[in-house]
Amino acid sequence: MTKKILMVLTIGVLIRLFLAFSTFHSDVQPFYFAGEVIAKGNVLNFYDYLRNLPTHDPILKIYPANLFNYPPLVYFFLGPISYLVSLPFSRDLLHGFIFNLPALLGNIQLNFLLLILKFPYLPFDLGIAALLYKFFKDPKNKFLAFTLWMFNPINLYATYMMGQFDVIPTFLAVLALFVAVKKEKYFLAALFLGLGASFKIFPFLFLVPLALMKSKWLDRIKILGIGTLTYLATILPFINSHGFRATALLAGQTTKSLYATLPISGGEAIIFFPFFILFTYIIFFFIKGTADNLWQRFFMVILLFFVFTHTHPQWFLWLTPFLVIDLIKSRFSHWPLTITLFVVWLGQVTFFDPGLSVWLFSPISPGLYGLPGIWTNLGINLDINFARSILQTVFVSVAAYFIYNSIQEDLAARCEDELNADMSSSLKGKPRTLVRGGYHNYFPKKVDKK
Repeated sequence: MTKKILMVLTIGVLIRLFLAFSTFHSDVQPFYFAGEVIAKGNVLNFYDYLRNLPTHDPILKIYPANLFNYPPLVYFFLGPISYLVSLPFSRDLLHGFIFNLPALLGNIQLNFLLLILKFPYLPFDLGIAALLYKFFKDPKNKFLAFTLWMFNPINLYATYMMGQFDVIPTFLAVLALFVAVKKEKYFLAALFLGLGASFKIFPFLFLVPLALMKSKWLDRIKILGIGTLTYLATILPFINSHGFRATALLAGQTTKSLYATLPISGGEAIIFFPFFILFTYIIFFFIKGTADNLWQRFFMVILLFFVFTHTHPQWFLWLTPFLVIDLIKSRFSHWPLTITLFVVWLGQVTFFDPGLSVWLFSPISPGLYGLPGIWTNLGINLDINFARSILQTVFVSVAAYFIYNSIQEDLAARCEDELNADMSSSLKGKPRTLVRGGYHNYFPKKVDKK
């Protein structure tokens, strides 16, 4: 088994290095540029740097003033790392990377720069593989989990082709799940979720299911408090920055999930996403979860986010650890659903700008840069919005089944636990009530036949 793991690890790492070396997307540039801005001493005024430049500054001819629209930890973690690892490269190359990238296409130094800028993601990526490996007890399942992650196409695309950092909050979310389930360290798990939310906000959705694992209200409040305070500690130093409040604190990506509504009057509507999230949390409150099904509860709430949100391709990475766990737990009976979600994701990628598809391999094939998108190249005049709607409908159908299945298994597991406890107590003459709020008087009273 060790040899197989090493073989999968070696092949997986080589694929990652090749993709990091040979692909480019513009999302990787702001992280290096942030490092340059921070290196000049712009710390608390980081988000105002571009806004305070003269309107004729050449930087503003290339980048918008609201370029930095992620939380501070993203830039103050990736920025300095990107700046430091790029020091061996010439200033001319780095200047061209920021201001005139098309002129560098075909230059082998650009490929090495791309490799080194994406390399910091590798420890987090391999960390997820290791955690999924440890999540299971059976050696075969351990190997399957590790292998599925190492060849996860969505991770390879988002992390090593796009150069996006979603693998970091995903790692922290999986780490939180692991320490909660395997170590029963719920407060530490809350800390990791707070750190994850400091990169991308989605780990916050997991705080309530985590808190409800504890029966005492004080412990629940502590878990919610630890996660929230961890996040606040990373943003409060920048709260006085107008640029931060305008572009990062309430960025458009954060509020997309609030678009889906049901109008009930001229100015009033039911917002679907918070409605279903709160409804799900209420279910979790009245049906106490177990460590074994905590991953399903995390899975349910993140699926609800995707159901009601227009997503970006890299966001699908958040789902994939749970899909890996589900595949193994279901003994691969859900593989058609997983494949369907992958096809939906792949289709959605083709509807974004060509930088996310056709242009990706332009560092090794410069002629690709500037070409139109896939559908235009194929000569197909597609109604993009209708096609996206079809794909989203398919996604919602699959997500609805996963949520239904998770609730069903949750109830079944809880009833089984309560039944076992009831049977045990009945032997002592003390029948109990099953699930909170239901299944009363499970053991019938004796009937007097006289």
